[in-house]
Amino acid sequence: MIYVVSASIPLGSRGLPAFGLYVPGAGGTVSRAGMIAALRRGKVENANLGGKPHGTILADLVFGTPDPTVQPAVYVTLPPPGEHPNTTRYSVMIIGEGYHGILSSDSTRITGLVSIADIAPTAVALQNGRPPPIRSKPDRNALEHLHELDVRLTRVHRDRGWVIVTVVFTILALTAFAPTAAVLAGAAAVAASLLLSWAGATRFGLVIAAMAAITIAGAIAASWRRSIVPLAVSAFLAAFTIVLAVDPELNSLAVLGARPDGGGRFYGMVNQVETLLLPPVLVAAAIGGLRWLVPLAALTLVTVGWSKAGADGGGVLVFGTALAVLALRLRGLALTPRRLILAGTAVVVVALVFVGLDAALGGSSHVTRAVGTGPGSLLGDIGHRLHLSWASATDRWYRIAIFLGCLAALVLMGTMRPRRATVDALLVALAVSLLVNDTPVDVIGLGALGCAALLRWESVDSRPMRRGVITAACVVAVLALAGCGKEGVVTAHPQTVIGTVKAEAPGKAIFVNQGCGACHTYKPAGADANGQIGPDLDKLPDYAKTAKQPLATFVHDSIVDPDKYVEKGFPKGVMPKSYKSIPAADLTALVDFLTKPQG
Repeated sequence: MIYVVSASIPLGSRGLPAFGLYVPGAGGTVSRAGMIAALRRGKVENANLGGKPHGTILADLVFGTPDPTVQPAVYVTLPPPGEHPNTTRYSVMIIGEGYHGILSSDSTRITGLVSIADIAPTAVALQNGRPPPIRSKPDRNALEHLHELDVRLTRVHRDRGWVIVTVVFTILALTAFAPTAAVLAGAAAVAASLLLSWAGATRFGLVIAAMAAITIAGAIAASWRRSIVPLAVSAFLAAFTIVLAVDPELNSLAVLGARPDGGGRFYGMVNQVETLLLPPVLVAAAIGGLRWLVPLAALTLVTVGWSKAGADGGGVLVFGTALAVLALRLRGLALTPRRLILAGTAVVVVALVFVGLDAALGGSSHVTRAVGTGPGSLLGDIGHRLHLSWASATDRWYRIAIFLGCLAALVLMGTMRPRRATVDALLVALAVSLLVNDTPVDVIGLGALGCAALLRWESVDSRPMRRGVITAACVVAVLALAGCGKEGVVTAHPQTVIGTVKAEAPGKAIFVNQGCGACHTYKPAGADANGQIGPDLDKLPDYAKTAKQPLATFVHDSIVDPDKYVEKGFPKGVMPKSYKSIPAADLTALVDFLTKPQG
């Protein structure tokens, strides 16, 4: 039995119990009737699906003054009748042998906070002498610590919406002015959230300002050099895994962490964070190339799917799909239905093997339980998620508008040419995420933001083009400053010039502005032309000789039709085919620069 007591009764006045708080349900609202149903059945139903679970009754509720001599006993408080916002935690107290201090549960991994779904199973276990889901830890100041926890959860709930808005506008600004930093900003934002949680920062103004500042600083630092991006992302994933495993509360009480205040997810990785981390992982793999793909995929799998870390089964499928599609694109392979089906099958097999291995080694989470109970339970869980996903996307008109608007944006970006490897990978991953996750507005909204950042990065890719834009801005600024002052209009007069001025090849500017140096090495173009993705252009005469073609013809054809001559060791389909649209005069100048760099 579970005893329902008045909130006005001082729970600390009876014996030496253990105290805790419980979240009354899942979703934006809860009702007294829904809470009673959940307490009796040991199950929770999301508010978008009615909020009132059905099924076998495990424990009865007793209202009124309880008998203090009955032990072990479980006491709870309830709200008044009617529907209420799901922003209030309610008291739970357990009296019995071994209970003293503050309550804890593996279902939440937050000291002091338990799930409403564990209360009935705990009452039954205590009655039958079995180990209960809810236990206790010694704590002389349990009530004080519970008050602090409740205040912190309230403030995190208050800040979370504004933090997301801040992150979105920060990423948009970086997309415009620092594309490489923009694609890493999702990871930087999660790191900023963890730092603020570690510092215990809860003041609204401080949290918002610090989130923006740390996100910008972290993203710019990680993108300072193109070559360090894979290392930076790998270091973040390793650190994030350690935090999730060693101190899950740090993530759960962060403004971009789990959402214990709403009862949806108490620990691990939520869909919001999963979607924010997709672009950084894809960019790190794209820059690192195939040699980085396997170790980065393994690290990501552990971070996202390990039951002691992210515990996100849907995330394993999403990231696995993204990296599988990226691997196909990096190898220059087209995304045919057959290849996508094979890749998808491989991802599912790897995910099942990983979850099975995790369970065999003692891991336990909702993911291992869903997989371990068989295909029926797993399919039922997916069906329930699809039902919840539809309900959450259509419960308000503005959610429908956001979803459709972001979907239209993704379709538009997906049809742009030339095709971008990371963009293709993200689009397929988002499609999978919408099928296996239950927060479609978060997924498609942050997914569209990430896709825009990737599209911008792919078109610039830390290339000299970006420096060209900065140089152009500086030139404009210098010209503007030159026009200022008190001299009025200054007339230029000829001066005698001794010696000659060497004219720079016009094709060099085209080479630089097209970003060729990001993928190719070519000494006449300067120190920035040191890319390793494509062949070394200093060896063009040797390549032309091997192809038995005149040098100029070979270079021209290789630009307009990149797959016509593919050097050994380099895959097809990597170089965009859009360069054939370059104006004829520019194309001629570029060919001249590559064949006669001094003229």
